[in-house]
Amino acid sequence: MGRSTPLVTILQHEPAAPPALLGRFLSDAGLRLDVRRLDRADEVPAGLSGCDALIVLGGDMNVGEEAEHPFLLAERELLSEAVRTGVPTLGICLGAQQLASATGGGVVRRDALGLGWHALTVHRDDPLIEGIDRQTLVFQWRQYACRLPAAAQLIASGAGDPQIFRLGSAAWGVQFHPEVTLEILTDWFDEDRPTVERAATSGSDGLLAESRRRLPASTALCGRLVANFLAACDLTHR
Repeated sequence: MGRSTPLVTILQHEPAAPPALLGRFLSDAGLRLDVRRLDRADEVPAGLSGCDALIVLGGDMNVGEEAEHPFLLAERELLSEAVRTGVPTLGICLGAQQLASATGGGVVRRDALGLGWHALTVHRDDPLIEGIDRQTLVFQWRQYACRLPAAAQLIASGAGDPQIFRLGSAAWGVQFHPEVTLEILTDWFDEDRPTVERAATSGSDGLLAESRRRLPASTALCGRLVANFLAACDLTHR
């Protein structure tokens, strides 16, 4: 007799940064999703009872802005519990920075905004990146970089900063955005066009054109990351 369908709790910080491809691949794998809309006053779960995995997404806010976004504190407490108890965890962009901060590390402000498609430099093998195309460029949009805790294993870096790291048996931080779609990026570029024009050497239109070219490979990478995460944590639905 098969086991019950695993439940994945997803913490979403803002409307423009949904689970997107991550949610699609998790649903396609047969998992149940509990998406907590923190931007709509959903509460961060008080604990992880009944939760088989935890995913924390990105957002416009930063670590250190707890006065404006009190849920950041509760989120870090939940991430600390997840690492301590071995609940499979994946932090994306802000989620990765929250994961580092919750486990003895932190963040540092970059000299310049990290925006665009960048290569990964892989430093060690890990189940999360098994079989990925290491030539695929990944999309990032961040003002801060992770300062890794002593216990973290650096898996990959890029643009001078940690891009993938692991904590304990089943927690990973991913600084880039594997979940994005063309619709999401178009909205991001339109919403903050002056920032994109300043930070992207090709301008907003050029970055959007590049994104159209890069997204098929990025989508495949996202699917592989999800499959690897589920396999590494024995979460494949049976």
